[in-house]
Amino acid sequence: MPDVSDVTAKLADVQRRLLDLPDDAFGDRYDLLRERDKLRDEAAAFSEMIDSERTDDELLRELAAFRDQMKSIEGKRIDLVKQAGSGGASTSEMGNLGGIKINKGIDDAHGLPRIKARIGVIKGTLMDRGVEIPPVD
Repeated sequence: MPDVSDVTAKLADVQRRLLDLPDDAFGDRYDLLRERDKLRDEAAAFSEMIDSERTDDELLRELAAFRDQMKSIEGKRIDLVKQAGSGGASTSEMGNLGGIKINKGIDDAHGLPRIKARIGVIKGTLMDRGVEIPPVD
C-alpha cells in the first residue's frame, strides 16, 4: 500500500489535471474522475488505520467538535414551520419545497454530509472499543 503522502500528492495531481481539462474532454474527464474516486478510497483506508491508533479521548474530542460544528450548521437552516406561516396566512411563494432545497444547499455548502459520515466512523470505532458514547447536548 502506498504512503499517505503519495496518495495525497496523486489526488492533488488528478485535481489539477481535472481543472486544466477543456470543457469538451469528456472521456479524459471520466478517466480522471474514476482515478480520483480510487484514490479517495485509498485515502479513506488510511483514515480508518489512523483512527485505530488514536486514543479514546482524542476520538471523543473530535466527536464533540464535529457535533458542535453540525449544530452550528443546522442553526443556519430555514425554519420550515415559520417560513410556511400559520394556517390562516396566505401560502408562501417559495413553499416548503423551496425551503427544503435551500436547507439542502446550506448543508452541502457547509459539508454536513461529510461531517455526519465522519461522526458515524468515529462512533463506530468507539463502539468497537466498548467506549460509552456521550449523548448529544
